[in-house]
Amino acid sequence: MSGMNPTVWKNLAIWELKAIALIWLINGIVVLMLFLMGNDFQTLLAAKIFSKLTLLESGITFLTGGIIAFSGSVSASKSKEVLLKSSEQWSIEKLKSSEKTANNYLFLALIILVVSIIISVLGY
Repeated sequence: MSGMNPTVWKNLAIWELKAIALIWLINGIVVLMLFLMGNDFQTLLAAKIFSKLTLLESGITFLTGGIIAFSGSVSASKSKEVLLKSSEQWSIEKLKSSEKTANNYLFLALIILVVSIIISVLGY
């Protein structure tokens, strides 16, 4: 990522902030649903639901990034060509594009994992 110009960094930061806001919105909805199902805050803390939720989110995000990165590989393109009878050919541009997108997800997953570790250490 060295050599990236400020516009690229700005776009990455905006993408990451939007994704984190979406994840915390989903977290809020999940917690609200748990409250509506009769759980209180102490029960959720005792169950360590917050650390489990963020760990699950980081795992899903790492998996998503890995799938996106793999989708641009030669083997994935050849498999799609053979199994789906696709005429789409592999190219280095497609690989670089999928890796760039995957890097966004992997960076996001790393942030969520750090948050999960912090929440776990704090005991929530």
